[in-house]
Amino acid sequence: MTPGPALSPAQQEQLLAERLELVGAGIRHTRRPRLFVDATVGWIAWQAGAPWAGALFFVAMSAGLWAREAWLDRQMARRRPPAQILAGLTQILLALSALHAAFIGAVFLKPLCSWHYLLTMVLVGNAMGAVTTVGGDARAYLRWVLIYGGALGLAWLSQQSLEGVIAASLMVLMFSVFIRHVQNEGETLQRLVRLNDDLRQARDRAERASESKTRFFAAASHDLRQPLTALSYQIATVQALASQQQDERLATLGQGLRRALQDSQALLDSLLEVSRLDAGAVTVDLQDVDLGDLLTRWSDDMRPQAEQQALQWHCVLPPPGEHLLTCTDPTLLKRVLGNLASNALKFTSEGHITVALRRDGRTAEISLEDSGPGIPLELQDRIFEEFYQVSNTSRNRAQGLGLGLSIVRRLANLLAMGLRLESAPGKGSRFILTLPLTNAAALQPATATPEPLQALQSPARRVLVVDDEEAIRESLAELLTTLGWSVRSAEDIPSALTCLAGAWQPEALVLDYRLRDNVSGLDALAAIRARGCKAKAWMITGETSPERVQEVLAAGLQVRHKPVDGLALAAEISAALCAEGR
Repeated sequence: MTPGPALSPAQQEQLLAERLELVGAGIRHTRRPRLFVDATVGWIAWQAGAPWAGALFFVAMSAGLWAREAWLDRQMARRRPPAQILAGLTQILLALSALHAAFIGAVFLKPLCSWHYLLTMVLVGNAMGAVTTVGGDARAYLRWVLIYGGALGLAWLSQQSLEGVIAASLMVLMFSVFIRHVQNEGETLQRLVRLNDDLRQARDRAERASESKTRFFAAASHDLRQPLTALSYQIATVQALASQQQDERLATLGQGLRRALQDSQALLDSLLEVSRLDAGAVTVDLQDVDLGDLLTRWSDDMRPQAEQQALQWHCVLPPPGEHLLTCTDPTLLKRVLGNLASNALKFTSEGHITVALRRDGRTAEISLEDSGPGIPLELQDRIFEEFYQVSNTSRNRAQGLGLGLSIVRRLANLLAMGLRLESAPGKGSRFILTLPLTNAAALQPATATPEPLQALQSPARRVLVVDDEEAIRESLAELLTTLGWSVRSAEDIPSALTCLAGAWQPEALVLDYRLRDNVSGLDALAAIRARGCKAKAWMITGETSPERVQEVLAAGLQVRHKPVDGLALAAEISAALCAEGR
């Protein structure tokens, strides 16, 4: 066996620690058997003619050395330096070998008898057991064998007989095998230490790469969403102008621009969601959910999209009164269903899409079936890989990036849901989710989504916009001004406080989370509140990290991620202020 390259200092330390673990385990497992062996050796020696006092002295000395060894074993638990403990154990091993050598010499001075043969068998067996107490240290074991085994071999050679020569030769052969075994164990341990170190370095590199990727996507999330946000506000302004001027051509242009922006946002969100799932940044909010109620509302939202494509949409639910309850995250579950439905809508040109819920013993099954082209068996695993699409070799952007099903698999694993696919070419596809049922006694009634007020019909509002991006400030200000609102904008805290001067006081604040010079929108809000302004606040951000989201939520604010739909934001502001009687 060829030894590997020299170990580094860190690997040497790891080798000593691993060797100490092996030695400690070997000592603890063989302590009682070795004590019994030494007591047996003393008794056999007495039977062979050694004085009883000498046999008793040998056993007592052995017991004292074993006690010292046990004390060192206890030092392992106290995290003493491994090299120090191993050195102490090696000294005890050599002391035991010297004790045995002296005792062997004394016993074999007596006339040879059958007890000497039995004693030899016991001593050779003891040498075999000692292999487990050196932890692959061939040098320590070799020194022990030279003293212990050398004494035994010389004792037989001193008999000056053929059988003595044969016995000594056999012992040399056996001890050579033992030494080779310890050497192999040591080399194997070194290879394992090198491999462990390589794996640790590979893990560290992977973690650094993952952290780098996470930072990249976080930066990409913020930087890419900035121009999209400005574009979103500008598109909303176009749509507002089209509505005011009754310009159908402008309205059509605005709708097309808005669809293109939504497609871009969906692609960006998919990329970022994969990154957040891989980084473990998606939190699960488990709660009791009535699957029938959830599917009913979700199906009602999806049906218009299917009908727009001339597809039949069916929703098959259990009989009225049968409630299938589970503990899951309803938002993430709807995300899974949405991705499956989006996949079906993209690849089903005619026919139907059917979502069904049924009980299967103690589990509930949600299936989504389409009449699309189907998926060959050999490709059914690959469709859950990132960026893989069965029939989109031309990379048609309208069919997405091939991330939807990859996100489905990740979310299903995160929610501990079963996921399987049944499909065949020309027979459509059927995705099946399996969720365990619970025995929840009652569920909180679902909060009805308020019907948003139309922003264009809202009374004029006073809004202060704080954002360090000039394009975003101007675009949002232009949109809200087009709606007839009074708008002031600021890029930082001092300019925001200047906007509060005089009689003009905002009813609503729209704040960007990340401002310049490490100032946050929360800092800006605190400064504005310190001036006595109690206007309702909306926090807009391009950040996606859960820490930032939690920070904003802890301040009692809802988070709106860029790019934001300008008209939806205006409608939300108007509805919130109307609800407060303003």
